Amino acid sequence: MLRKYLEPHRGVWEVFKKNGFKAYFVGGCVRDALLSRKAKDIDIATDAKPEEIKKLFDNHYDIGAKFGSLTVNYNNNYYDITTLRTEDGYSNFRHPEIIEYTDDIKLDLKRRDFTVNAMAYNFDEGHIDLFGGVTDLNKKLIRVVGEADKRFSEDALRMLRAIRFSCELGFSIEQRTFEAIKKDSDGIKYISAERIYAEIKRAVSGNFPENLIYLKQTGLGKAIHPVFKSLNYTNIPKEKDYILRLSHILRKKDIAMTTLVLLKAEKITLHNILCVLDVTGPSLNNSLYNIRKLISSIGAANTKRVLILKDVSLEKFQNILNNKDCTSLTDLAINGNDLITTGIAREGIDVRLVLNKLLDEVMKDPSKNKFEILLSFAREIKDYN
Repeated sequence: MLRKYLEPHRGVWEVFKKNGFKAYFVGGCVRDALLSRKAKDIDIATDAKPEEIKKLFDNHYDIGAKFGSLTVNYNNNYYDITTLRTEDGYSNFRHPEIIEYTDDIKLDLKRRDFTVNAMAYNFDEGHIDLFGGVTDLNKKLIRVVGEADKRFSEDALRMLRAIRFSCELGFSIEQRTFEAIKKDSDGIKYISAERIYAEIKRAVSGNFPENLIYLKQTGLGKAIHPVFKSLNYTNIPKEKDYILRLSHILRKKDIAMTTLVLLKAEKITLHNILCVLDVTGPSLNNSLYNIRKLISSIGAANTKRVLILKDVSLEKFQNILNNKDCTSLTDLAINGNDLITTGIAREGIDVRLVLNKLLDEVMKDPSKNKFEILLSFAREIKDYN
């Protein structure tokens, strides 16, 4: 299975072999091959040093070069290539102070986080599994390589990565690993908000978001910030919509603001979630008119999220989209220039006022979205004012 899965990438491996270097496919691509999943990244570990790797590939990028890592473009595929190494002297719960290159794949695998990620493959030696990775794949377990307390003190982000992998793969966290997260959870305070957010975002977007409950069960969420105690980890929507799921988890605008600012989330994410939560609190009148108004106010995507969170049928919403009902000023059959040239409105606020009233009429009855009808309505509005 591994050979067939990795055969399309054999060419990059051959470059190393032909030049006298060892090279191994490692980590997630090996794990995903065994699970028959498509790998997002292809990682390679080699005994070639960074400067030697640069000589082998014309198209290389020095991302992470100081840690012995490079990205290369070979045959229009990107590969993350890292020199085999051992690590020691973790003083900041994240990065090693001592990195020593090695030519021993076993030593390199020993430093990795979880057994399912600590496997390797090359076309000469075959599959290398020193820590029971296949066994844990079969048992659907996330288990730390070696002593859990030690691994989490080396890199506290691994605790959150365990939960993220659980959400992506649908695996349980092995008991000793689980207990170590509970014990060592305070170490997460040394990890940057950006790193924490990246892991949470991937976890929320996973196929098994219900496993976010581990944030509560292990106390890791509380260690990130007490606000995590107030989050809703149950009945997360099955739709793979990050904004929808996160809106469900955060529940309230004040909690969303606190959490997303803390995690330094993207401004557009904060904006969309606040839009959704602003209208999910009160009861929702799901008439066609009100749904059109909602689309006009917060957009179609956020309206759909609101309806799902309120457990409202999407039939009316879908009909509005299918019929291309007017929900914005740009959809109106009349525009500001028309109002000005006919003398109905003056430039500026008068135009906007009239157009908004016309839009409201059309959202009540889409059949009125015709130029002559709207022109007549516009004159009535002017006369009334």
